Amino acid sequence: MFGIAKRTVLAAVLASSVALSAHALEPQHFDNLPAMVEDFGDFSDENGTFKVLKAQPLHVQFSPQVVPGDLPENVRYEVQRAALYGVYRTFVHTSAESVQVTALPIELDIKNGVSKKLKGPSVDVTVTRAQALAAVQKLIQVNNLAELVKPEQMGDMQLDNWTKNFEALYYKQQGIDRLLAELKAKQG
Repeated sequence: MFGIAKRTVLAAVLASSVALSAHALEPQHFDNLPAMVEDFGDFSDENGTFKVLKAQPLHVQFSPQVVPGDLPENVRYEVQRAALYGVYRTFVHTSAESVQVTALPIELDIKNGVSKKLKGPSVDVTVTRAQALAAVQKLIQVNNLAELVKPEQMGDMQLDNWTKNFEALYYKQQGIDRLLAELKAKQG
């Protein structure tokens, strides 16, 4: 059969391939928030849904698109989710230590091809990385902010989707309200 040397080499090769396939992906990391926003494509400077208001300290604006006549609770929901997106994507995917996120809607009139910024509802949150982690830890079990996403390789692309536990906070109104309340409480 195999000699001792061949078995040792074969075992080492198998162990290294298992280690490589078992290695968990890390969330994508970007040098700055505009690079992340451009790569993810959820918001854009070009269509007015993302804007850096101030580089230091970091203050950004996220503006979800809504349609004329949308229900007020739907507009509120989208604005609140945009604020959470701004806070948690910033800390998961960049090295920023603090961020101020202002979220307000843009009304997109598809029929007439025009959009306008609405005055409200709006959300404004200013938190540090540590405050954002402490807020989410009051609601779900995580050790660090990277645990809010589940990186998956899809061909040449990596997708960093929210974990199931964080989705319960991010997509459900009750979770959104609770997480925003925790973030606001951490602001001081």
